[in-house]
Amino acid sequence: MIKYLILIVLAALPISEARGAIIYGLGASIHPAVAFSLAVVINILMIPVLFWVLRQAHFRKLADKLFGKKMKQKIEKNKDVLNKYGILGLLIFIAIPLPVTGAWTGTFVAEILKLNRKKSFIVISIGVIIAALLVFFGFNGTMFLLGKII
Repeated sequence: MIKYLILIVLAALPISEARGAIIYGLGASIHPAVAFSLAVVINILMIPVLFWVLRQAHFRKLADKLFGKKMKQKIEKNKDVLNKYGILGLLIFIAIPLPVTGAWTGTFVAEILKLNRKKSFIVISIGVIIAALLVFFGFNGTMFLLGKII
């Protein structure tokens, strides 16, 4: 039971997210389908929570204060491009399974760029699924190859 709790916590945390939780789950001998599904669902469930926390914390105002007028001017100047390609860029950013390219960072980016939250939720969720699939199959493929070599 404790290994499932660890997997859930890892999937919810900003550094590990679903990708780290999947690797942990497979290494902890959790059934692959369970490890994948649980990690992805928990990571996706964090997205609306993060949007709510950022909204409650007035994150956009804080970002404006931290990054100043220049960021605001750039966003306003490129608003059409951001609205057109921002969502696609967000998807690609999240789908690449590298550190700090997951749902947490994607949610922060969507909030800073003032992207539509509903569309962002869908895109971030799809990005989480793609990254999780890449990690899942990459990890399993690596373990398979290592098993053949060793």
